[in-house]
Amino acid sequence: MLLQQHVYKIIQQVPKGKVTTYGDIGKKTGTKAYRAIGQVLHHNPSWPEIPCHRVVMKDGSLAPNYGMGGPSVQKKRLKDESVTFIGNKVDIVKHKVDL
Repeated sequence: MLLQQHVYKIIQQVPKGKVTTYGDIGKKTGTKAYRAIGQVLHHNPSWPEIPCHRVVMKDGSLAPNYGMGGPSVQKKRLKDESVTFIGNKVDIVKHKVDL
């Protein structure tokens, strides 16, 4: 399976109101190429079917280059799903899902 297809399949498993991290996606795909994962997400052809806004950094930070309008749009989409924040970071303890 191509990295792109594998990443999209994983993200589709993240439920509404939850997040995963680039590192967790890397573990599931068997790669540490986190920038490549970021590029795959940046070119997501099918939002909201592939909810790329649910991928954050390991500390809960948002993607500085979120491809669908920047981090403010990513934050709004997460808040619309009842994801809570501590400052500008997702409350990762509360919302991170193990896939």
